[in-house]
Amino acid sequence: MPSSQPNIRQLRAFDAAAEHQGISRAAERLNLSQSAISQSIAQLEATLGTTLFQRRANGSFLTREGEVFRIRVARALRRAELALSNAAEFSRAGRGTGEPMPGNVTSVQISALIAIDEHGSYSAAATALGISRPALNRHARDIETILRRPLFSRTPRGKATTKTRHELARELRLSMKEVHYGIEEIAAIKGESHGTIVIGILPLGASLLVSQALGQLSREYPKMKARIVESPFEALLNWLQTGVIDIIIGTLRPTPLTGDINESPLFPDPYCLVARKDHPLCGLNQVREEDLVRYEWILPRQDTPRRVAVDSLFQSFAVPPTTVVETSSMALTRDLLISGDRLTLLSRDQIVFEDKLGLLAVVPFPLPSPMRVLGTITRSEWLPTDLQKNFLSILNTLAEKTVSAMA
Repeated sequence: MPSSQPNIRQLRAFDAAAEHQGISRAAERLNLSQSAISQSIAQLEATLGTTLFQRRANGSFLTREGEVFRIRVARALRRAELALSNAAEFSRAGRGTGEPMPGNVTSVQISALIAIDEHGSYSAAATALGISRPALNRHARDIETILRRPLFSRTPRGKATTKTRHELARELRLSMKEVHYGIEEIAAIKGESHGTIVIGILPLGASLLVSQALGQLSREYPKMKARIVESPFEALLNWLQTGVIDIIIGTLRPTPLTGDINESPLFPDPYCLVARKDHPLCGLNQVREEDLVRYEWILPRQDTPRRVAVDSLFQSFAVPPTTVVETSSMALTRDLLISGDRLTLLSRDQIVFEDKLGLLAVVPFPLPSPMRVLGTITRSEWLPTDLQKNFLSILNTLAEKTVSAMA
């Protein structure tokens, strides 16, 4: 993997040369000299450590690596240029400032915008980028000048991106993510790496399913890398939409998500009533409502599907049970259940190991709660790499086996 990243000038030169199959026509399209185009492509090839073009007398033609990278670069440039054009204040033309020139935005200016948006202040952003604050100020002013639009507002912590320009930073992050995917795909062709997948799971998510899928994936792709990020749903969704993670695996929300999000169900994994193995209710042939309200309950965090299920159950009780602790931590939930006569709702998938070890058990009580469905959440326009496509395929195969076993 390259230590440095391609810049947008190099990507534009590569894309134009690929489209026109030659340097001269690419130079005409971009209004640059042929030597500038040739230099940009040479620098890009050096950065990537590969040859992108086969040079012939009748033109320049993409290599296999070049064809793979071109798909990513085209998607990246299309997204970046559309976002920059949408952000440009064309209505300000004719006021002595000239027309906005989104095509003149540079990679360092894009990096500055993204860093300020991510860190919330110039000082933190400058530190993250390893540059001085005056340099960061200059890059920020330059992109505002080019787009003829103010992008930053004063806050007590310094400058921060305006709310409307947060969308620009998000789109530019996703554009850069496409380039990153392309670099990984070139490394896979060269046999250097099989790529990376970043998976978001909920605190009480599908850890068993994910571990099984990753085990199979790593056998097929021994040079792969996987990062697992565990966090509440709201954080995961934000990271998915900004390209920090590739996929969320967990309980699908009762209400379908809107926007640029795709939800795909895998299999149903209904909730059940859970207690410690030797809980008094586990020895009863029939558990009644009045039995349940005698014990303390552990509540899931608000605005989660499991909390909706618990609240639905409580609404059917004449008298609500005692609730002291609210948590979505599986470790804490397990410890609280084992150390006392407490109750909560979990799925069988979430207690499979505790059940085998004789720590937790399912209390026989029919639940009127909504069905829990495990699924995947991705960006709707996401184009997965081969590694990521195979991970999804493995997930679906495991899900089909789970559904067959339930039948």
